Amino acid sequence: MLSIFAILSDIPWYIAEIISKITGADASAILDFISGGYAEIMDAINTIIK
Repeated sequence: MLSIFAILSDIPWYIAEIISKITGADASAILDFISGGYAEIMDAINTIIK
């Protein structure tokens, strides 16, 4: 189960890389925004599963 969370935690990085390649802009701000929200969702799921 934890390995699934580890794989899913890379999703924000993939999204930021795609946006960076499309726009050519630095995606660090986008990555921070997405990963912050994503981390909250993963924490909530982890709390529910425990």
